[in-house]
Amino acid sequence: MPPAHDVPRRQALAVNVNRRWSEVGSGISTEADVVLSAWSPWHGGSTTKRIFDPDRIAVVVACRRGKTVAVYDVVPNENGERWHWVGDDPRPRIAFHGRPSQRFAAQLGAPSPTWKVGEGTPVKTMELGDLLQGDLPADTTARQVVVGQAVVSTDGERRLTVSVPADYTVTIDIRSTSADGSI
Repeated sequence: MPPAHDVPRRQALAVNVNRRWSEVGSGISTEADVVLSAWSPWHGGSTTKRIFDPDRIAVVVACRRGKTVAVYDVVPNENGERWHWVGDDPRPRIAFHGRPSQRFAAQLGAPSPTWKVGEGTPVKTMELGDLLQGDLPADTTARQVVVGQAVVSTDGERRLTVSVPADYTVTIDIRSTSADGSI
């Protein structure tokens, strides 16, 4: 494997925070602690086969009850580390260093990008392109709709963002408007 600084960081790690999210509301843990820390990279009972490579993770997406509740960019800490091992058993976990994401702020409140109802897997990886991008609009006219596995969002200013799985095809039909601007 190439050194960490040469590894492209093109993946997002989606984490299921259902069990720990109440710690945020009760003040036991910070949102960052719940979202960024103590994730197992191990596949099954293995101590050698990983589900994800922490050096490839650019964003951590926290999902709870079918919605995205937090998105963090993985960034170096004061020591230049983007993540570190926690725990001293044969299967240590990973804690990431990060800050709330501006680039993927539109993902907040969107449907969970990977889980189906009832699925218990705590972590999954996905490509960054599968996440909604952009700033959250301050305008209250912003809307979002889910159609199948696609998410269509508008900021109320005639701009749409469409997020679909990689194997989807998107067709755009432009309708003409009348002289008064109505369709």
